[in-house]
Amino acid sequence: MFLIVGRKVRQKIGKLKNSFSGNKQYYSIQLAFLFPFTNSNAGLNFYDPNQHTEVSIERARRAYRPFPDTIPIVSNKIPLDSNSVDKIFLLLAAHEIRNQEERETFFKECKRILRAQGSIIVLEHLRDFPNFLVYTIGFFHFHSHRTWLNTFRTAGLILRAEKKVTPFL
Repeated sequence: MFLIVGRKVRQKIGKLKNSFSGNKQYYSIQLAFLFPFTNSNAGLNFYDPNQHTEVSIERARRAYRPFPDTIPIVSNKIPLDSNSVDKIFLLLAAHEIRNQEERETFFKECKRILRAQGSIIVLEHLRDFPNFLVYTIGFFHFHSHRTWLNTFRTAGLILRAEKKVTPFL
C-alpha cells in the first residue's frame, strides 16, 4: 500500500471509488494532520495475490487487513492523471514488488503522476548487515542499496536525499 497527496486527487479518487464498488481507502486523518495544506489524500494498494506470492506477504495480508477505503490498483498503471500528485509515500511497501521489471515500471508510473516539484518518499529495510542481525536469513526479502539506486535511476528519478531513520530503515 502507498499514499499519495495531491490537489486534484480528490476528484479522481471519487471516480475510482465508483469504479471499485466503494472499496476506496485512504489515510485522510493521518495525512491531513501531516499535510494540512492539502485537500486530498489517498491510499492505493498494488498488491496482486496472483503476482505477489511470497509467503511473507501472504502471512502479512492475513494478519493485517487493508485499511478501510484503500483503492486497489495494478502496479504498471496507476489510475491518476500525469503531473497530478504532490507527494508519494512508499513506506515499507515497495520491496514487495519482487520482480525488478515490475518495480521499475511502478516507479516510472510514480514519476508520471508526480508534479514537477513533487517528491517520492521511500522508506525500506535494506539487505544489509544490521537487518541481517535482526532478520537473519529473512533479510534476503529486502533489496540491496544498489538495487534501489538502480531502480530509481532506471525509472528516471533523481535521488535528492538519503537518510537512515534507524539502523534498520
